[in-house]
Amino acid sequence: MNPHFFFQGKLPREESASAFLATLLEQRADFRSFFFGNIGDKEPQSPCQVKTEHRNVDIRVEYSSAKVVCLIENKVRPGAFRTDQIVLYYKDELSTSADSRIIVILVVPYEGKGGSEMTRLTKHQDFRPMDAGYRVSWGDLAKFCDLLQQEDLHGEFVREGFNCVLKMIDDAAQEKYPLIGGREIAHEIAQAAFQALKQEFPGTGFRLWRGKDFFTIYTIDTDVTIYVDLNFRVDNKTPYTPLEIPDRHHITATLSTQFNLSAKGKRNQQLKEEWDRIKKNGEYDVAHLGLHRLVGKWFKREVPVYGDATLLEKQLVDMGRSVIKGLEKYL
Repeated sequence: MNPHFFFQGKLPREESASAFLATLLEQRADFRSFFFGNIGDKEPQSPCQVKTEHRNVDIRVEYSSAKVVCLIENKVRPGAFRTDQIVLYYKDELSTSADSRIIVILVVPYEGKGGSEMTRLTKHQDFRPMDAGYRVSWGDLAKFCDLLQQEDLHGEFVREGFNCVLKMIDDAAQEKYPLIGGREIAHEIAQAAFQALKQEFPGTGFRLWRGKDFFTIYTIDTDVTIYVDLNFRVDNKTPYTPLEIPDRHHITATLSTQFNLSAKGKRNQQLKEEWDRIKKNGEYDVAHLGLHRLVGKWFKREVPVYGDATLLEKQLVDMGRSVIKGLEKYL
């Protein structure tokens, strides 16, 4: 049984890897024993229940009769750590499982990663002496394959699963602007707005593009090219992690709309002459959206925003809808 399809398609990389890890933890006692031995702790001697994406935690393993809860946060991208993420998960679990020992395990892409995150947890004022925090790398976990017997019916699934995860980690390290550290949240917002505009305007072609500090939805094969942008501040070092997207609920960004005559539109002499007259004014008022001022060759309008992902998605769609309708005679 080869799990390669498990790691392809639209399922996010970390979710794929988490699902694979959760499957091993749930269904293989020998892997659980290896896992706990690798982190330097003892597996509780009681049945366990494994859940994924439980209150935002990638994997939660509960040994109810032993009163032990394991919170496992999985990272396959080198820069995917968010400040105090595991501290928040720990405190949330502590509020509902105060009578249980809580073990927090950070599964990292490479050995040595995640040290500062784990230190912030174990040094936190709310961290109890009875609890524990550990790091383990995917490379160390993959050594479980060395213990598999030839007659193991699921050996291929395990070996190929680890191979896929390790390849995923290597590929992620090569990405220029990876979907980590808040950029994945910005991508989710832009992707949802992109799909909404495509559905609302089926006769207009759209594309979605990402750069270091933006996602943009733009029109294609139209006489006027329109950009609807989600912009955000980023660190000045690779992987250019967003600075003001700590989670889905507290996002600081700038939304902008801009437009200019396209190469296709410039071939229409009448339209080109009309557009030249418009540009001489230096501004263009889009109904239900606002005044766009000429910046270089583009009419542009920017709006700073702060809110959650749902609010930003709605505002991005509303702005896109207004600018498209406001310029529809040129499209």
